[in-house]
Amino acid sequence: MADVGDYDLIKRCLNGDNSAFDLLVKRYERQMYRTAWGIVKNSDTAKDITQTGFLKCWKKLHTYNPDFKFYSWLYRIMVNESLNHLRNKKTHSSLSLYHSSGENPYLKLLKKEENRILAKCIGELPTDYRVVIQLRHFEELSYKEIAGILDIEPRTVKSRLYTARIQLREKLL
Repeated sequence: MADVGDYDLIKRCLNGDNSAFDLLVKRYERQMYRTAWGIVKNSDTAKDITQTGFLKCWKKLHTYNPDFKFYSWLYRIMVNESLNHLRNKKTHSSLSLYHSSGENPYLKLLKKEENRILAKCIGELPTDYRVVIQLRHFEELSYKEIAGILDIEPRTVKSRLYTARIQLREKLL
């Protein structure tokens, strides 16, 4: 079943095959959890957001437009759920950073400290900037994909990234 495309699974879901949706969840749950966690910085909350996002996806699956990637559509749902959570809770969080697994203990410790400082500085950015940093640098999405997910123009994505990088540079210096 791993070679079955997203659109085929969606058609099966819409025809009543619940196991097809299970396959979509298994295909994307790790990425969607990581995205939610990167925004809210809380494991339990990220799990709840991921579950809520997939539930919303299930309920709105009939509105999916096959002219666009399913992944981007689902991603947008998860980002919106995460942002809604932040708005409702009015919390500020920092992003997850993956630590280097270098062999030299000193370099490993140094890298961990650099990542901690960077995560703290990213966490201090306004939400709009944190989100574009997460999507571009940690999820490695294109400007166009980010624009689609956030429902903004690609030039707005570039502008937010530019401003976020300037603010990060100032904080780090």
